[in-house]
Amino acid sequence: MAAPTTQSLLEKSLQKFKNGLTKRLTASFEATTLEALEASIHEIQVKQHAQRRIQGLHKLGRFIEAIKQYGEVIDRIYGSNHFVAFIWGPLSFLLQTTSIADDAFREILDVYESIREELPLLIQHQDLFTIRPHMTQILSDIYEEILSFQHIILRYFQQPQWRRVFDSSWNVTKAHFESIVTNIARHQRLIEKQATPLEIGEARESAQRSHHHGNDQLSKQDLQRLRDVHNWLRATNIDIDQDNHEKARAEYPGTGRWLLNSTVFQDWFNPQFPAIPPLLWLNGIPGAGKTVLASLVIEEARRLNPPPRDDGLLPTFYQKSCRSGESVLTSQSLIEELLSLAFGNCKSAYIIIDGLDECPRDERKFITRWFRGLVEDLPNTEPERLRCLFTSQDDGIARKDFAGLASIKVEAKDNRPDIEVYSRTEAQKLRQSCTSLTQEKADTISRAVVESAGGLFLLAKLIWINLTSSTSIARIDEVLEPYGFPTSINDAYSRIMERIAADAQGGAMEDVLRLLGWLVCAKRPLKWHEIQAMNSTMLEEQCISLERYSFIKSPKDLCASLVETQEDGTVEFVHLTVKFFLTEAKYVNPSNEELKLATFCIDYLNLPTCVDLPTEKRVVNGDYVFMDYAVLYWLQHLEEGVTPGRNEDEGCQEHAELMEQLAESLGIFIDQHWAAPTVTSVLSKRVSKKLQFFQSFGFYDRLDKAMASTRKQWNDFGNMDKREIALDLVDLVGRVRDLLEHIISDPMIPFTHTVTDRYGKSLFKCPRFSCKFFSQGFPSRDERDRHISKHERPFRCPEETCYFYAWGFAFEADRKKHMEENHSTTSYEDREFPTDQDIENSIVAGRERSYENEDGNELEPSMEVEPVPNPTPPPTAVRRGKKPRQTQFICESCPKVFTKRSNLNSHLQSHGIERPYKCPECDTSFVRQNDFNRHRKKHKGEKFDCRGCGKLFSRKDTLDKHYESRVGRECRRSLTVFK
Repeated sequence: MAAPTTQSLLEKSLQKFKNGLTKRLTASFEATTLEALEASIHEIQVKQHAQRRIQGLHKLGRFIEAIKQYGEVIDRIYGSNHFVAFIWGPLSFLLQTTSIADDAFREILDVYESIREELPLLIQHQDLFTIRPHMTQILSDIYEEILSFQHIILRYFQQPQWRRVFDSSWNVTKAHFESIVTNIARHQRLIEKQATPLEIGEARESAQRSHHHGNDQLSKQDLQRLRDVHNWLRATNIDIDQDNHEKARAEYPGTGRWLLNSTVFQDWFNPQFPAIPPLLWLNGIPGAGKTVLASLVIEEARRLNPPPRDDGLLPTFYQKSCRSGESVLTSQSLIEELLSLAFGNCKSAYIIIDGLDECPRDERKFITRWFRGLVEDLPNTEPERLRCLFTSQDDGIARKDFAGLASIKVEAKDNRPDIEVYSRTEAQKLRQSCTSLTQEKADTISRAVVESAGGLFLLAKLIWINLTSSTSIARIDEVLEPYGFPTSINDAYSRIMERIAADAQGGAMEDVLRLLGWLVCAKRPLKWHEIQAMNSTMLEEQCISLERYSFIKSPKDLCASLVETQEDGTVEFVHLTVKFFLTEAKYVNPSNEELKLATFCIDYLNLPTCVDLPTEKRVVNGDYVFMDYAVLYWLQHLEEGVTPGRNEDEGCQEHAELMEQLAESLGIFIDQHWAAPTVTSVLSKRVSKKLQFFQSFGFYDRLDKAMASTRKQWNDFGNMDKREIALDLVDLVGRVRDLLEHIISDPMIPFTHTVTDRYGKSLFKCPRFSCKFFSQGFPSRDERDRHISKHERPFRCPEETCYFYAWGFAFEADRKKHMEENHSTTSYEDREFPTDQDIENSIVAGRERSYENEDGNELEPSMEVEPVPNPTPPPTAVRRGKKPRQTQFICESCPKVFTKRSNLNSHLQSHGIERPYKCPECDTSFVRQNDFNRHRKKHKGEKFDCRGCGKLFSRKDTLDKHYESRVGRECRRSLTVFK
């Protein structure tokens, strides 16, 4: 008997495999016998025969025989044969699962055949394992390899949406099998040569190295795919906000627990028995803390074990990104497709949608309907797999959108205990900063805040901000006087504005109002360095002076608790209600502010710094900090400001003066930046109506063309014809950015830190107005250049070993042609179905091809079906016609059918006796040189080839470096010329 350590290795491998299975699958596999597998195969074969879909199940014969012999040897050595059940079971499961899809079914047969080719027939060696017990280690190694293979393939075909992702992701999964097949072949050679313990040990080490190397390469490829997909999706990073909310709650333990303990919520959240349909509407008035509660639900969902997430769709998303033709995903139909696929493929998901109140009505309605449909349309077999929580105000629109859903209303009584904890904590902080404040008074203040807040967390926060900003006990007493506390959120904002006005000296209040106006009307969140540049732009002096006119106070010092600064320097309102308050209270007139901002952007672009050629001095001085915003949004501010009927004060003097100032600036702007386009775009009538005021001005026709051209630049993700561009702003941006990049990239120029302080860190930006990276940028030139290449040649080959994976194509038709010529596979679906006689012949041929057992007798696997009688042929037409083109070329040695004679001739070589191409590493012989070359790569580890010079590389990054060399550049050039 062999050493028990080998049997323990078998048990260890089996237990590891079981750990990745469900209890149901484990029990099913454990009960699977060879007879059950053969019965399952027979059933599939009968069904395929009836449907005229014979797929070549005879391929499994040798694999089954090899495993059967493996089980007999294991049984003889250890007296147990339960190990092979976990080979029969997964095989049966995979055949039944994929039998509904011909392409997947064929792939299953092919991968098992590839393993069969390397599996030894062990009966002839069974005495060897008794004579040389050390060789039983090889048995456990073979078993571990087979289970590793089956773990990977089972995980793939257990995906709910495997049929939708098969074409785009199967090759990525199949790449994991290469090292497994190689290692099984290595074990076969060890058995045949009756290896010594030393040789077995060395082989095991080599196998481990092979696994590690293969896994490293695959991990690197996955990491690159992940980066590409991430850059393509460019989803908003909600983790920053989520982390901030979690930190805030950690300071006040127990916040929001009332929601988690709610019966309605538990009915929705329960992982095993939720209410059907699992949809919930959380509503409340502004300031009630809905967003904080939503983040609490997210935190709770993330604690579930196992966490509801799925990472198996990366290859499919990557393929979608290659084929989309977009550098950044914007297609709504594709977004919906990806969301549907992602939610359809995950086993469970909690979807929390907050902030619906901030969306326009049409978008809000669409989002609500789409996600409601996603959950409500789940099949009866899994109605709880997805669940969705919406948060919004309780208004008429929301009641229509969420009609019929379970709901929870955030009321004062729900928030009161949490506000009490919050107030007690803040009272202690106040007492620590003001040591003369007694505990009794601190408790009194805490209770007063709770009563005044009325269940609104935001109001309680604003009151405490007001209290903690008091400079003395007397000030605190003033706040505590009757009617001292604000009674509403707007009342709190009013008091903050009063305090800012009281503390403002000289023209400080004018600065504050100007800043608040910018924040109300900005078309995207403004960075603090951009605000500083805006404030430092002196239009009268025609210059920018950051040293002299930058704010010396922080945003918080200027606007108190109305604003907050994010980690990336973005300045935002503390709550959306601040924006509503400022407009309702007439602190900001949105329409007039839009006109002011439009005129400011245009006046900025009229400065000499934006008309003359840029200089290093102007760049370092910060003259172009505001350029990106002004170039991109001058027109949006103009359209918002001149829209008829939008301004209540259209007839007033201020509005008339603003329009005259805008017209004057526009005339200069168009004169100085006119690019004289030879191809003009047409502006829609709806937009043209907005320009009625300017019809009497001499620049009107050019303004019309400039607006049409700029609008097209916003929306055009392709290469826009230079002849259509009406203004030279693209050239301005390009010249400035070239100089800016030169300054920060040259180590000899001493202004790098000054430049990054003034312009920000991600200064390598996309030149397209339509791209979000026009403003956001990248930290390095290489990342930006890769991004731009996806704009210019967005249709990439999805085969990562191909040159055009990195280079791409400018047009979808070119990529399609390339795929057909270089990466196409014979499509079984395009073939004509064989006749019943053809099917019967193929079955008979399959029966005749049997394999030998250890005694030399022929064995027949139990896969027969009863012959089907030939149907009566239809009568033939008398009239002679043109001889039909032959569309089927059948191999006489096996059931394979081909659509081209050339493919059949190539295939016939595989049946030949002569194998002239012999591998010097392992003595394997091949009929075709292509097969031989492909086999050699397994030994070399070389999978990436340059299509220019033919040189092979083991890693993709090495191939990329080759393309950057002088020789590689010639390869690229030759390929481009060839194309």
